[in-house]
Amino acid sequence: MADFNLDLDSFDFGDFDSLDTGIDVKQQPTPTPDVANIVTNLKKRAMVVFFVIDISGSMKGARIGAVNDAIRNVIPELRKREKGNTSAEIKVAVLEFSTRANWRTLSPEPVSTYKYNDIEQVYGGTNYGTAFAALNEKLSNRAFLSSTAGAYTPLIIFMTDGKPSDMGLYPEELKLLKQNKWFKHSTRAGIAIEEGALSPECKRVLLEFTENESNIYEAKNTVILAKQIELVTLTGVDLVTQQGSIQNSSTPVDTTVTHTPPPTPVQNTPKVNLSRPSSSQTPPPPPPSAPPAPPADNTPPPTSTSSPTLPIADIDWENDFNF
Repeated sequence: MADFNLDLDSFDFGDFDSLDTGIDVKQQPTPTPDVANIVTNLKKRAMVVFFVIDISGSMKGARIGAVNDAIRNVIPELRKREKGNTSAEIKVAVLEFSTRANWRTLSPEPVSTYKYNDIEQVYGGTNYGTAFAALNEKLSNRAFLSSTAGAYTPLIIFMTDGKPSDMGLYPEELKLLKQNKWFKHSTRAGIAIEEGALSPECKRVLLEFTENESNIYEAKNTVILAKQIELVTLTGVDLVTQQGSIQNSSTPVDTTVTHTPPPTPVQNTPKVNLSRPSSSQTPPPPPPSAPPAPPADNTPPPTSTSSPTLPIADIDWENDFNF
């Protein structure tokens, strides 16, 4: 048998890269995504915290300083909240008002990158109406509440040290604001600072704004003010993100809450009451009657627009903390 000694190096196998196989042999395999990156890139719903800050002339000095300190200190805590929440992207919007209103944030800023700049100039009167009008304009999914992944209901913290300077004008702006569906379902808190805490007019308007007396806080000094801003912010964010969200779309969202009548109770067989030591047994009370039938037109019951009560309503601010 002949002995064949093949020199493979002498064969020309051609250029495999030039073969029309439909496969690019130079293409590198796609690396497996890192789990951390997958979590980071998940779509999160926006949760916007609105700070509405009175910068009228009477806020000069320690009052505006306490506001600046509190917001600056709470931002890192909000970052921790966001890091531990896989569904919420926390954002911050800051509105200052005096004679006029001005947004310090042109759009809600992600708390992960937000840097708070201290308010240094305070001036003018305390025109609540300008703040209410500015809020009404931006509380929309075409403005500050736009998010492709949807949005949580907002948290709005309104802080002031005096009664409205525009007593005859603010009611109309507040009336319009209350017709805003995002506002209706928002969580709202009002902080009355020093003289504001002593002003019945100030607290009355804050009650109109929050529609919940438990969410009105009296900051009788600037140390209490700073603590209130921090606790109200963090507690409010926790409350909102636990309650759920409202999904956005390309059209305005109808956030009206509808109520389903409770189911008719099940008629159970009466049981003997064993709670009494007496030998004679008292028959149990009759089962509750079924709820009344809904109206013929199926009109749902009226819905409450009051702000959810924050779980810090019972704090004694002057005695529960070592100031």
